[in-house]
Amino acid sequence: MKIKSLSLLFVLFYLAACSSTQLIVPPVTTMPTNDYKVGKFVWYDLLTDDVLAVKKFYGGLFGWQFEGEERIDAEYTVILQSGTPIGGIVFRKEKKVDHSQWLSYLSVADVDRAVEMIKAKNGIIYREPFELPNRGRVAVVADPQGAAIVLIKSQTGDPEDRDLITNNWLWTELFASDIKKAADFYSQLVGYTVEEFDTGLKIPYYVFKQNSTLRGGLLKIPWEGVKPNWLPYVLVDDPGKIAGQVQSLGGQVLIAPNKDIRQGSVALIQDPMGAVFAIQKWPIE
Repeated sequence: MKIKSLSLLFVLFYLAACSSTQLIVPPVTTMPTNDYKVGKFVWYDLLTDDVLAVKKFYGGLFGWQFEGEERIDAEYTVILQSGTPIGGIVFRKEKKVDHSQWLSYLSVADVDRAVEMIKAKNGIIYREPFELPNRGRVAVVADPQGAAIVLIKSQTGDPEDRDLITNNWLWTELFASDIKKAADFYSQLVGYTVEEFDTGLKIPYYVFKQNSTLRGGLLKIPWEGVKPNWLPYVLVDDPGKIAGQVQSLGGQVLIAPNKDIRQGSVALIQDPMGAVFAIQKWPIE
């Protein structure tokens, strides 16, 4: 099982791209909302060293479309689902790092204040708060257990909560080494309440809630050698069918749909360049 945490070197190259060349990135909302939903995951960026390969993979798997230069090293590519921007692809030049990764953006009330809290809790600040044109004020950090995340105060407001859409983002899940410490940290960071959720499995599972809205999942890392990380999920209608297409598109199925794991509704997948994500059918039948 290879689900790695983001290395410092990888992050630094990502930040160099964001800061030195002033990437042109879209806002997190197609139309300004001027409404902020602290604790909501509002954007996802894929770091990779082969833009063309991952475009072919995700386009074939989910029907995603892309805006950007048609080059292996295109600096920034916008991911669209049915014409709506839902994420981006960031090219990294460094070849010594052996994996790619998805980075999740978490809405916070005040990026600078959140960064100060993370420093006080012995987290890692990979990049101090800065203004990313069109996007807003952001900082790239790792929580005290080492899970990397981007904090954001959007320039245009956060996306509205809406009905789930197939082949779009469904969920974001934290694999932690210490459940209690993770729960306490994110409760302080964005005001989450944490509740245990019955999955029918032996592994305890928890959900992060903001008021009455579910914002993410939390569980203890069940595999050896895996570091804390945030894992994004894509909603699909048929996990078995999607998983069956992965290998032909150059990816790898790490955990295939299994009736003993969430009733066969979920699979863990690695793209051609090594980035890991999950797919799930919801609701579970």
